[in-house]
Amino acid sequence: MAGAIRILIVDDSALTRETLRRTLELDPRMKVVGEAKTGEESIELVRSLSPDLVTMDLQMPGMGGLKAIEVIMRERPTPIVVISERSSAGVTDYNYEAISRGALELVPKSSVFGQGPDDVRRFAERIRRLAEEGLADERPAPASAPPPIPVTTEAPQLLGVGASTGGPRALSKFFTELPTDFPLPIVVVQHMAEDFFESFVRFLADSTRRRVVAGVPDMPLVPGSICVAPPRQELFVRENLTVKLLNTPPGQLISPSVDSLFFSMATALKGRGLGVLLTGMGDDGAQGLLRMRRMGARTAVQDRASCAVWGMPRAALEVGATDLALSVEKLAAWCAETARGVTPAVPRPAASSKRRRILVVDDDHASLEFTRTTLEGAGYEVHTLDNPMMVAATLRRTPADLVLLESELVTVAGIFVIEAMRKNGFGHVPLVLHSKLEGDKLKQRATECGVLGFLHKGDPGTVELVKGLIGAPTR
Repeated sequence: MAGAIRILIVDDSALTRETLRRTLELDPRMKVVGEAKTGEESIELVRSLSPDLVTMDLQMPGMGGLKAIEVIMRERPTPIVVISERSSAGVTDYNYEAISRGALELVPKSSVFGQGPDDVRRFAERIRRLAEEGLADERPAPASAPPPIPVTTEAPQLLGVGASTGGPRALSKFFTELPTDFPLPIVVVQHMAEDFFESFVRFLADSTRRRVVAGVPDMPLVPGSICVAPPRQELFVRENLTVKLLNTPPGQLISPSVDSLFFSMATALKGRGLGVLLTGMGDDGAQGLLRMRRMGARTAVQDRASCAVWGMPRAALEVGATDLALSVEKLAAWCAETARGVTPAVPRPAASSKRRRILVVDDDHASLEFTRTTLEGAGYEVHTLDNPMMVAATLRRTPADLVLLESELVTVAGIFVIEAMRKNGFGHVPLVLHSKLEGDKLKQRATECGVLGFLHKGDPGTVELVKGLIGAPTR
């Protein structure tokens, strides 16, 4: 990685800003490039400084942190870590709103202030790793080992899902894509500070319209409910599909642990478990998922292109815990088919690198799926992305021969996505507006953006236009 990680601190307290600056700059790989005391200032500094990461307080005079997050994610998508305290009862749940607006992580102020030197160093290390995970990772994807024993033919009885950094939004999307009549009980372990746990549970319930409950001792796990592991406790599953909770052992850094859930599923259910590992920093869940696979269970992880942070899924692939890395949408479809006893036709990476790759960027899921199906039917390798903040990171990890971009995204103007591509060294990638705009409006937008071409979504000829720009599906 060239140069120091550039961080913007946003907080109305001068003491807090100074403490955060000193804490973060304990690590010479990080540099605080600016400080803001209001939401308005933070927006201007993001525009002028283009930091790698923003730390954001939520309650400030004038424009608060929530509105600032919304504007930043619309104009200049940037990883944002909220450093806050638990929302007060009876007022706006600021932490809930921060999650829904796309904050990458929530960190309690108590983990920075009033702590010992070791805790402060761990905090700085975590912020550095969060920022680094969003930057380029040029290592090739690991090749997974074959399953130690054949996958069982028994029907699965339980779906276990683990996630960490970036998990709330990934979980929301995953459960939204999962059929409402999904027949298995579901257990989730999401790394989440205790201060923010209630906000997370409510967010997941509201965004997915499913019953989401915190796990309690001896709770029966039933279809139709999502059981979430509570903070500071390890959740285990018994053979009769009830919950067992134990206090987290002293000194354990991660709580609750995804490995605890997955190991218990392997022991209690043998091959009758279904394990999924989503976005997250570190390697929690990898060994537990491997144990599940060794017992014959079916396992999968979120793919690199769609992860906010690819650490946990990558670790699982590296130890051979699975050979399936899929987008959130495809993971949901795979789980649904597997739960129904169908052997899914899982898309595998092409053995040859000669296939033309296309990245489709759109926040309308129906449009994404239609475009993907159309282009895959013509023989192209298609990657889809509904989060414009991830365009540069996705192109670093999965180079594309062409980008199809909806210019009228809800969260960010298309021209800012294009500017982010150029700023990050991807100005050479051919780009076409594939937009809901029509006629002269679309032509004008294409001229403003300076793109290679444009096409209205309702018009035929998408495949022909693509062929004319980058050639046939294979070289």
